[in-house]
Amino acid sequence: MKQKIGHWLPLAFCVFLSFICLAAFLSRYPDAWIIPFLCFLPMCFCFVATVTSNLQREIRELREQVVKLQGKRVGSHDAA
Repeated sequence: MKQKIGHWLPLAFCVFLSFICLAAFLSRYPDAWIIPFLCFLPMCFCFVATVTSNLQREIRELREQVVKLQGKRVGSHDAA
């Protein structure tokens, strides 16, 4: 389940941040939106970096498995 929604969490956070900023902009203090935007914008990049890092780790592990399987296949052909 986590793998299915993990990719969408950065988007959900960015939408949430947009709603906060929009609500602040439409309030009595229209310049107040900049504070939550600038404070929470780095979190958007952090969430995306986390998902990307996990994907790169999985790709690296899969490549290692492919190399091992190819090595076994070549080794079995040499024995025959």
